[in-house]
Amino acid sequence: MRLKLSIPLLTGLLTLGQAINCLGGDPFISEIVAANDKTLKDDFGETSDWIEIHNPGSTATRLLGWGLSDELESPLKWTFPDVAIAPGGFLVVHASGNNIAETDRPLHASFRLSRAGEFLGLAKPDGSFADKYAPGFPALNDNQSYGVPMMGAPDEVIPAHSTFSYLTPASGNAKEKWTETNFKLTSDWRSGRSGFGFQKSGSTLTGLIKTKIPTSKRAIWLRKKFSIKNQDTLDYLILRIQFDDGFIAYLNGQKVATVNAVEKPKYNSYATRDNRDLSFFDFDLTDHIRLLKPGQNNVLAVQSFDYRTDRTQFFVMPTLLAGRLTAFDSTKRVFLSTPTPGRLNASQSPPQPGEPVFSEPSGSFSSLFSITLKPAVEGEIVRYTTNGSVPSSSSKKYTSAIRITKSTLVCARCFTEDGHGGAPVTREYLQLASNVRKFSSNLPVIVIENFKGGSIPSDPYKNAHMSIYEPGEDGRTKLMDGPTLDTRVGIKIRGSSTQNRAKKAFTVEARDDFGEDRDITPLGMPEESDWILYAAYNFDRALIRNALVYELSNQIGRYAVRTRFCEVFVNTNGGALSYNDYVGVYSFMEKIKRDKNRVNITRIAPDDSSEPEVTGGYIFKIDRPDPGDSGFSAGGQGIKWMEPKEDDITSRQSGYARAYLNTMYKNLSHTTKYRDYIDPLSWIDHHMLNEFTKNPDGLRLSTYFFKDRNKRIEYGPVWDFDRTMGCDDDGRAANPVGWSGSYIHGWWSRVMRNKSFKELYAQRWGEVRGSVMTEKNIFSIIDEWEELLDESAKRNFTKWRLVNSKTGFQTEIKQLKTWISGRLTWMDTQFDSIPSPLLSITEGAALPGFQLGVSAQSDEVYYTTDGTDPRMPNGDINPRATRLAQAETEPIIPINSEWKYLDTGTKLDKVDWTAIEYDDSEWKRGKAELGYGDGDEATAVDRGSEPSTKFHTTIYFRKEFQMGESIDKSLLIKLLRDDGAAVYLNGRELFRSNMKLGTIRYATYSIKRNSSKNSRIFFPYFVEVPKFKTGKNVFAVEVHRGSRSDKDLSFNFVASALDASGIPVTIDKTSTITVRAKSGETWSAPATASIVISPSAALKVTELMYNPTDGKTFEFIELKNISGAPLDLAGVSFSGVRFTFDEGTLAPWESGVLIPNDDPAAFIAKYPDAPILGTYGGSLSNSGEELRLLDPDGQIVFSVNYSADSPWPSKADGVGSSLELVSQLASERDPSNWRASLVPGGTPGDILFLSTKLSLTGGRMAIRFLALPGNTYSLHTSDDLASGKWRKLEANEFVTKMKVVEFVVSPGDGEGQQFYRVSSP
Repeated sequence: MRLKLSIPLLTGLLTLGQAINCLGGDPFISEIVAANDKTLKDDFGETSDWIEIHNPGSTATRLLGWGLSDELESPLKWTFPDVAIAPGGFLVVHASGNNIAETDRPLHASFRLSRAGEFLGLAKPDGSFADKYAPGFPALNDNQSYGVPMMGAPDEVIPAHSTFSYLTPASGNAKEKWTETNFKLTSDWRSGRSGFGFQKSGSTLTGLIKTKIPTSKRAIWLRKKFSIKNQDTLDYLILRIQFDDGFIAYLNGQKVATVNAVEKPKYNSYATRDNRDLSFFDFDLTDHIRLLKPGQNNVLAVQSFDYRTDRTQFFVMPTLLAGRLTAFDSTKRVFLSTPTPGRLNASQSPPQPGEPVFSEPSGSFSSLFSITLKPAVEGEIVRYTTNGSVPSSSSKKYTSAIRITKSTLVCARCFTEDGHGGAPVTREYLQLASNVRKFSSNLPVIVIENFKGGSIPSDPYKNAHMSIYEPGEDGRTKLMDGPTLDTRVGIKIRGSSTQNRAKKAFTVEARDDFGEDRDITPLGMPEESDWILYAAYNFDRALIRNALVYELSNQIGRYAVRTRFCEVFVNTNGGALSYNDYVGVYSFMEKIKRDKNRVNITRIAPDDSSEPEVTGGYIFKIDRPDPGDSGFSAGGQGIKWMEPKEDDITSRQSGYARAYLNTMYKNLSHTTKYRDYIDPLSWIDHHMLNEFTKNPDGLRLSTYFFKDRNKRIEYGPVWDFDRTMGCDDDGRAANPVGWSGSYIHGWWSRVMRNKSFKELYAQRWGEVRGSVMTEKNIFSIIDEWEELLDESAKRNFTKWRLVNSKTGFQTEIKQLKTWISGRLTWMDTQFDSIPSPLLSITEGAALPGFQLGVSAQSDEVYYTTDGTDPRMPNGDINPRATRLAQAETEPIIPINSEWKYLDTGTKLDKVDWTAIEYDDSEWKRGKAELGYGDGDEATAVDRGSEPSTKFHTTIYFRKEFQMGESIDKSLLIKLLRDDGAAVYLNGRELFRSNMKLGTIRYATYSIKRNSSKNSRIFFPYFVEVPKFKTGKNVFAVEVHRGSRSDKDLSFNFVASALDASGIPVTIDKTSTITVRAKSGETWSAPATASIVISPSAALKVTELMYNPTDGKTFEFIELKNISGAPLDLAGVSFSGVRFTFDEGTLAPWESGVLIPNDDPAAFIAKYPDAPILGTYGGSLSNSGEELRLLDPDGQIVFSVNYSADSPWPSKADGVGSSLELVSQLASERDPSNWRASLVPGGTPGDILFLSTKLSLTGGRMAIRFLALPGNTYSLHTSDDLASGKWRKLEANEFVTKMKVVEFVVSPGDGEGQQFYRVSSP
């Protein structure tokens, strides 16, 4: 039985129960729901799982110090605050993982429940269990409850197929009060057996419909009189109903239950949505027993509605059940018929039919074959359909093998003898035409099949089936290998201006067999039901523009939708899937919506009308309105509702949002108050990404922003970048120079005039330009994707002939990179900014004397180690700040140096004058500053003849210098130029300053003329790899004036060599280090590192087995000393499990493991070579938790918050693998730095060397060792350990299976020693 109850949020979680026969004693766990979707909302508006505690005693019980736990060895994993349960009362705890234990707030446990079943216990303060579900509660379906039954078997007050009075209403009935008990039936009313409706095609309702109604009708009114001897003897009342598609139920004239119905229905109203699940739904009406009257003067009235766009069938059959409480045994737990959080439990549910077993999983086939079905429980009946519909009790009974001759969706379901159905199971069998049976790709492949359902519309969703195929062990995706995920979906065409193009984009909604939303985890992304198949077409022929900006946004810390490239087939015309159904390369990506893994804000409910609830949970958009929406205006900006939908917003919520946005707008230009209303960095990041791409639609269309509860307005996520970055077929972003047309659209016209905001913007640009927004990082992403898409792009452009299918994609990528390079250069000229320093780490633990690497694009860098800012609020240097020794960098070209120059007006456009070998012996010499027109030049160059239109547009400069051993260093140049310049080193262009892209000629003017202020500024430029030469080097600079009427030109130049690896700051104690770069009056944004200094910092957790397939006994935590010195373990402890080292030492690079104290002998038997350091109490959480390693002083030296959810490796969650730390140098907090072990059971204790054998013949030596999969091994040798220099001898192939690897070497003759080491990166 599927239970989909709409029970509102419990505002009082402590509920006094009715007096019932009980055995007394301690409180116990009376009911749980581990897959909650509808039964109860928590105070955050989420449908988290829940645990109900009942006090059966005659006195109140205080729970202070009591605990709940999903781990047998950690009974007090989560503890109660000072709350009490009244005698016979109930307490609900939300199993949300939010860890809230406050007396005056709803309670939230620190863990979630597993729908697959797990241990659950209620413990007393001493750690002993008052009650426990051991070894665990069983697997539970959606909204299914499990616990102690407290109600007796129900009486059927109104049985199924009872006789009702019914009416298909017309306009003349509109004003009748037909739900009242004293209503007198008119001649229009008829009598018929319950099971009212029609079905135009199919047989799912055959046997259920007892009274047919005309197919033109969309509403039915039902009335049934029933008798109650004494309502005071009833302890519970349940409405059990089947319906298609919506209804409202009334008891003696009062509304008691509703689904898919409008608030104030008319006689001819439609249902608000369709319901495809024809199972019984149960509604708890116990609170309405008071409405009943003794005798026969009681009426159940039901108004039923059909859905407007699904008029193929219509059905309703209500029943009414009632009963008494019964004595209960708290140790007897069963599946309950109805979830009842915070109140007396329902009776035991009928036996749950099992799931049918298919002989073949979903997959592809080339020739006809047969499948067989069998029930999970002997004696149950299997019924099935082959048209995608859900089987009913009247569907075809399985008796023999089913022959599959074409693409078919088989849905099967087990039934009891009395017709009660279990959960349906669906398998898709996809027929492949000969031209796709050998199809192969390095990308995932997605197949959309709608079984000859016809073309996909823009609205509404059309039913289809989606299968996702992923690369196998050989890195290739093959359709004959079968899907990794397949599901029913609703699908429709998406987009506004792009709907009519040939290559369609789609919105996809994953669904279960009943058409309800189904969360899926496709291609390693976090679970959700709503997805998008984005189709790059004529605007984005590089195929990556959207994905690139989303990736950059995520890298700078702003959520943007996750994407995966894939190839797609769409078959809508029936027949076998063929290559004709191929539609090209797509991006499978998330849809913007409120979700913990997407826009993570609190859900706002319709009844949230006062603060703080009304202050947040909103997502807005600036875009074209959705059909039927009108939006609103605030702060002079047109705005549309996104979440909640416009129809769901209340007047109080709308009023709050408008007032907040109006006030925000008024303060956007205030230098300080604007921060009270907006999160400025989110605004800057959003604007910056749109302007970096020169998005012509950005900020005025496809723009999202949101407000969480008690928080400020944040912009994002960024969206829609196909018409950007020099794209095809839209010239608005062709030129990388200049702001977009939306630069100051709407609110931005005000905030961009705010000096404080602009200063912060410049700092942020400098910060990201030193990290995420470097050309190197952006190009590395593009290069990786170019290689990834090289093969599939050829197929895409063979299908869609937008470019040359062989070389066009590479040309598009090259053009994109050229545009980006020019755009970054131009944007740098728009900000008086310096990139933030880069730090070697930003958080973590290190040994005393740790050298924190600082790399900055400036020779003036300041840092503090006490958490204060090196920059004072007024811009001065903090007296506590220290200037980094980087100021002592090696000067190459001092200020005011002598340069050779050419000022004759000669054009060098066709001369390689920047090369080292160029003969400049005839050029003049002079000291900087050089130029003309200002009167302050040290050397005045010839400007040319009057008038100014004939002045020399370009002056050329060259400077020779020598380099010794510093050729591997970085380069910092400070350039004074009026107006523009291009700088070269040894014939290679380093950068342009205020100059356009493309070829620069003598007659080329700068992009814009300098202001008088900018004419005196030395602009800093950092060159990470300048490619110096040993010996002679040459700088060459061409300086251009700003226009033909410009009367001045200036040049000066300073160059210094910087350490490319960064200058270290020595850290000897736990500190927060803040670093800023400075140039003149301009500061960079701060870079911060929080570093714990401890001798125990060399201890790392390198492997975790948190959910072994054989049970908790085989958990382990692998520890490793990653230093070259012995590590004292005494006093080191864990949180997450209970363990403290009393003593012990780990040798350099040595590993050891901690194991549970359950059954050490069993662990040793399975892992006889594992070096065991000790046994811990408690257990590692199967769902994930934070595991901390603390030094003897209590400082955290290692912390990982692992999870069973994406993006953590799923194969480590009970499938057999452990979690392995990939790099000991990268952050352990980063999920991407952990992988699932390729060895089942993990590898506790590190690599085991097997043997080293010296041969008697030839002096050869064999080094054998156990190699672990997922690694590449190399052999190195040295004859001097002290030197630290090793020479690589040979590398083994990448190891995919555990095996013994042998390296054979021939040590040299003589008396010297030879050392060898095996290395794995």
